[in-house]
Formats: sequence, structure tokens, C-alpha cells
Amino acid sequence: MIDVFLRYLRAEGARVVFGVPGGLLHPMFAAVEREPDLRLVVAKHEAGAAFMADGYARAGSRLAVVAGTSGPGATNLLTGVAVAYSDGVPLLVITGQAPSHALGKGAAQETPPEDIDIVAMFKPVTKYSTMVQQPDRMPHHLRRALRLALTGRPGPVHLNVPVDFWERPVSEGWFNPSSYRPSTAVFDRDMVAKASNLLLEATHPILLVGSGAATAGAEQHVRALAELLPARVATSPRAKGVFPEDHPLSLGVMGIGGHRSARETVLSDQVDVLMTLGASLSETTTLNWHPDLRPSKALLQVDISVDRIARNYPVDVPLIGDAQTISIELIYHLHRLMREGSVPASRWDEYPKIEHSHAFYDEPELRLSDQEPIAPQRWRVELTEVLPDDALVFSDIGGHMLFNIHNLRISANQDFILNLGFGSMGHGTCAPIGAALTGEGRPVVAIIGDACFAMNGQELLTAAEYDIDVLWIVENNQMHGITWHGSKLVGDGRPMNSVRNRRPVEIAAIARAMGIKSWVVERPGQLGQVVVEALGLKGPKLIEIRVDGDVVPPLGERAKAIAGFRNK
Repeated sequence: MIDVFLRYLRAEGARVVFGVPGGLLHPMFAAVEREPDLRLVVAKHEAGAAFMADGYARAGSRLAVVAGTSGPGATNLLTGVAVAYSDGVPLLVITGQAPSHALGKGAAQETPPEDIDIVAMFKPVTKYSTMVQQPDRMPHHLRRALRLALTGRPGPVHLNVPVDFWERPVSEGWFNPSSYRPSTAVFDRDMVAKASNLLLEATHPILLVGSGAATAGAEQHVRALAELLPARVATSPRAKGVFPEDHPLSLGVMGIGGHRSARETVLSDQVDVLMTLGASLSETTTLNWHPDLRPSKALLQVDISVDRIARNYPVDVPLIGDAQTISIELIYHLHRLMREGSVPASRWDEYPKIEHSHAFYDEPELRLSDQEPIAPQRWRVELTEVLPDDALVFSDIGGHMLFNIHNLRISANQDFILNLGFGSMGHGTCAPIGAALTGEGRPVVAIIGDACFAMNGQELLTAAEYDIDVLWIVENNQMHGITWHGSKLVGDGRPMNSVRNRRPVEIAAIARAMGIKSWVVERPGQLGQVVVEALGLKGPKLIEIRVDGDVVPPLGERAKAIAGFRNK
């Protein structure tokens, strides 16, 4: 059975398996280690392995594989798998199981349906979760899992396999991936024609771009569509940079941590046609489902998932399909209409061009401040100036995330990855390790908080052991910043002192103990040179930035949303 399993992995382009080996999944791990076309990366914890696989899938736009043994190995994977499910990331998750003849007898770490049902645990956070009941059923379940993981809106799938099945022989009639996994690059021609006419007639069209556009590889097509109309463009927080933030049509980020230009334009009464592309219109994008997001004439929604269409706002033109396919068809229809004499009615050219200077951001004085300790806004300006043109930037979750969304500028050919769907701390710490293993050769930079490092920083040992080329930038304010500052904006306004460190933590010293080259930045003007030096070195490295923890991250809209939930 193991030979069939490995053949399907190779055929689907999987090249790395992440996990933590254990007895009830030993045959699979041992076979992967022997397989010349696969690389086994052993993490320090299964959650870290799942996050690494997630980063590999996002950065490489391909299937990732993660595995954990039975019992705690399987349950430790759950958070990472939930992150992938929330954000539509294709993972094949394999968990170990007690031998088939011992199921239900109380074998060590067994998780059968009659007891601790691991298959049921994974069902809510996967597109498919099942136990392989017989060795000869493995090909059937594997093909079904791969089809679901990689078709439509991607997502994780889970197979639970009794340990004695791996070495049993299986007779398999081979299926090529193209024969069991159909393309979903489809569209409704009538809806595309209707949307094209509405966009052409719009005087103030807006494109609101979500992360689904990046999943579909539609970045260049969205840009072409915006320039053709022209339409002004905002992105969701998770899609930051999918439309270049230095483009003259860019409004920046709409939603949590976002930009005033996006908020004031998208919610204004002058917008007559709003088209969303791969944006689910969640709380963090819509500012707690603000009613003014609905345009005066028509809302057009592009999404590959029928379930996300009109989930939160009534939609005038639903466009079911991936964002790249539909963007190409929209551009085609618009060009045809324009060749026939139609002229776009957009009046955005009559308005001043958007200047992406310091005034574009909140608190511009802190972006230029020479204060010590350094302001969080200031060092992000310095980082933006030295980030490589093709940098792949990860953000973890916390107060630093809000500063990243608001104060970093992501340009064309750079990418920004954030797991804001499930919002798990630790993802932005571990996922860059997987991203660096895709073979893309891009500089990988992870911006994380000291609390995120404390939660999953042990995976830097994994990076050190495998000499994985990632630069971590750790913003150290000696607290859970988003909770500390947020606690003063909700409830009775009393700060939650328990989330502040009682003893200062020296992140760079911990990293050096792991064998990782490290620096400490404390003053304005230091970071740029240090980043250039760090990126010139191969292997893992870390910069600790000690910041002024009293500077409040841009969490006002999030605090309002939480307060609103509490009052309902």
C-alpha cells in the first residue's frame, strides 16, 4: 500500500512531508525517508509541522503533506489544519492509528470511532476526513481526498490509517491526476456579460480584492481590469499586496488595521458599482459588516464557493468561479464592448491621484519619529525601503500584525501572507520554514511578535537543523500587545496586566542559543543596514527589535466590533 501512496504523492507534485514520527505511523515515515523524490522534515511539534506545510502550500501554490502519529500526534495537528481550512489551503493530512485487529480493545493511543474519534475531530476542519477501513480501499480514499483538496476552493483533507495497512500489498489500476481531478475554470457567460456592462457604465467603480484572487493566480489580471476601467482598488487585510500598494489606483487595505483612504472611499455614497474578487466579506474586511459597504447601484461578487456568495450582503450579479478565469473573461468582454464603441464611464481620472506618502497612513509623525525606544511605525518604514523586490513576507497574529497591515507597503512582485481567517498565533512563525522549502528562491521574511515567538519559537530549531533560509524579525514589547491595548478599549477599560512579561525576555539571546545568527535593534536608523546584512547570509537568522510598547496599534475598529458583539 505504501508504494501506491507514494506514487500518488509524486504524481501530484508533493516533494516535502512535514511531521513528527511516531510508532503508529512509523512505516509511512520510514518509507518517505527512503524515497529519493521526497524530503522528510521533522518538526518539534505537530502544530508547527502543520503550519510549515501550510506555508509550503501557500508559497508554492501546490499540495502540501503533513503527518502525525495517533493520539496526541493527531490532536496536535488540529489547530494548523483549522488554519488551512479557514484560508482555503490544500493539505493532505495523514494520521496514525492502532492496528486494525486491536481497534476497540483499548490499544495505546488508539483513536477509533467507538472511543476518541479522531476522524470526527477532523471533519469540521477538513473537506474530507475518513479512516481507511481496508488496505485495498486506500487508492479510492486517496484519490477522493486529493480531488477535494485541489478542486474548487482548496482545503485540507484527512486520512486516518491503521499502522498494519501500510505494508500490505495492494493491486491498483493507476489513475493519472488529470483523470480524477477535473478543472473548475468555468464561468457563467450571461453573468459575465451583465457584470461587464455594469462596470463599463459605472462612474465610480471599486474593486475589493480578497485572498481568493491570489489563490487563483489572478494578480496581474485584476491589475489589468482595474487599469482598463479605471477602478480604484482596495484589498482585504489578508489580501494585502495582491494589488500593488504603490499603484496610483490603490486605496490600500479595507478593514482591520487598514487605511483611511480605503475606508472612506469604499463606504462613501459615491460608489455606484462594487465588485469583490475572492473576498468573503468577513468581519475583518467589512468593519463588522458596515451597512454602507453596499454600493448605490450594484454589488458584484466573484467567488469560487457558492456558499460565500451573498452570505453577508445581497448581491446583484453573482459570478461563480475562480478569480483568474472570470477576470480574463471580464477583460475580454470589456475590450469587445470598447471596440464596438462603448466608452468607460468611470470618472476617477477627474479626482486627484492617490499619493502613497507618509500622509497616506495614520500617525505619520510616528513613521518619521526618532524616539527611543523605536516606534513600531518607524521601523516598518525602514524595512519597506530595504525589502527585496521579490520578498515573501509573513505576518503572525497580534498587535504587530496591525502595524504590518497598516505601515508596511507591499509592492508588485512582493507577497504578504497572513492567516487572518482562523487567526492562530504561531502560524507566521512556522509557516515561513515551509515556504522557504518550495525551491522558489525568494527571500522569506517573517515579522512576528515576542508572544508568538514564545508560543512556537521552538520551530526555529527545525530551521537551524535543516539550515533553512528565513529571516525572522521579532517585535519585542514584552507583552501580548493586542490584548493589553485592546483590554483598555472594551469592557470596563481596565488593562489586563497578566499579559505583560514580569521578567524581560531576550529573544535574540534565545535564538543564539539555538545556533541562529541574531541581532538586536533598539534605535531608529539601525534596521536597514542590519536587514541587508542578514539577507546576505544563508540559513536562519533573527533580528530582535525592542520597541516602545506604549504605542497603540491600529485596533480601534476591531475593539468596536468586539464591544458590539458583547452588547448584543
